Amino acid sequence: MITFGSLFTGIGGFDLGFERAGMKCLWQCEIDPACNKVLAKHWPDVRRYTDVREIGKHNLETVDVICGGFPCQDVSIAGKRAGLAGERSGLWSEFARIIDELNPGTVVIENVPGLLSSNRGRDFASVIRWLVERGYGVAWRILDAQYFGVAQRRRRVFIVASFGNGRAAEILFECEGVRWDTSPRGEAGPAIAETFTIRSGGEGGGQGYLRSVDRSMPICGQPQYCAEVSPTLEENYFQRRYSNQQSGEIRIQDNNVPTQGRHIGTGGNNVPMVGVRRLTPTECARLQGFSDDWNDWLADSARYRQYGNAVAVPVAEWIGRRIVEVTNGNKE
Repeated sequence: MITFGSLFTGIGGFDLGFERAGMKCLWQCEIDPACNKVLAKHWPDVRRYTDVREIGKHNLETVDVICGGFPCQDVSIAGKRAGLAGERSGLWSEFARIIDELNPGTVVIENVPGLLSSNRGRDFASVIRWLVERGYGVAWRILDAQYFGVAQRRRRVFIVASFGNGRAAEILFECEGVRWDTSPRGEAGPAIAETFTIRSGGEGGGQGYLRSVDRSMPICGQPQYCAEVSPTLEENYFQRRYSNQQSGEIRIQDNNVPTQGRHIGTGGNNVPMVGVRRLTPTECARLQGFSDDWNDWLADSARYRQYGNAVAVPVAEWIGRRIVEVTNGNKE
């Protein structure tokens, strides 16, 4: 069985999704006391740690996968945008240190789309470059929860890194046709920003060489956007405009009741709504793919905050299933 460890666990969105996909959680790390009470209820036998700065090779079990969404407050377009130099989002450095010490086969990172444009793209470039320099093949994609069976528009960027191979692209992208023979276009699927596979060395002759993924691989019936970039991942490339990206606050589709962003948005983002009622915490649980009673003994304010910060469970489950399928497929 594929094992995983969870950083910045929150109330276990990644963990629940990965377990539904057939993976096993060995440890979690979450600093918020209220969130830890939720984790203790649902994972009573899993080792938990409270401070990401105090864990590493000396006290963590080796796992196949490390997942987590490091704090987004400093990269979200709803915040002051201090970027990875900020106190909260700067905890990416601890995430990176733990990856370096445990050297897992696969890494899954989640954050708001604002990460793509933070510090004019340099922050995102630094995350990708760091992974590449340590031998990981990397792919990234924006996935919207509304296409995974929940009634909300919630766009997040997911980075998948696979050590020493190109499985990251296999995990994040489904091939619907053969080379230059794509299947007919169907309904719109998950949106993407830019998608690539990155490998160290190779034809570029140095670390950080960015190689385009096969153009024939369709995304929702359309060819994937590809590019070749020099070994240094030149800065100009990462200054692409992402002005169409949203902060990722939850909004309800069609004729359902919309939420008030101050309760369910990211980083305190407030989306004013007039003449509509506020969603109940139970409705918010359903929007994120959790059971109605996931944290129902807590105060409403805590429940709103926890669901607003959580990873959508169906999206995590889809990624988990892709990891299992690709891993098992390569073993056969």
